[in-house]
Amino acid sequence: MKLSTRYGLAGLGGLALLTLVQWARQHHLQHGAVLTYLIGVGPNFAAAIAITFVLLGVWAEQQPGADGPAQTRRFRLSAAISGAGLLGWEAVQMLSRNLVFDWQDVLATLAGIAVCFVVFALIGPQATR
Repeated sequence: MKLSTRYGLAGLGGLALLTLVQWARQHHLQHGAVLTYLIGVGPNFAAAIAITFVLLGVWAEQQPGADGPAQTRRFRLSAAISGAGLLGWEAVQMLSRNLVFDWQDVLATLAGIAVCFVVFALIGPQATR
């Protein structure tokens, strides 16, 4: 399977998780403290994964002959863009009167980026050897 396909599927997995969390929110499935917490921070966690791998998948499709080190650099850049965008949005919320800033969302974003590193190790160019 092409690397761009693997990355795209990982991105779709993140989007599916984001959709599931939003569906759970809309149907008020927050029963118990743990589930309420997970549904609360889930969008940040899932978005970090989805954004990283969608960006990486698009790049990999455009650069199919890129070597392993180039793939790794592009992955790190994609993860940095994802993290910066989501953390930037949290900073905007901190400065707004109408939006709610939450440190738990920051931690969920960082956890999502950490999961991206694990997923990349499992499906990236080094996994094909």
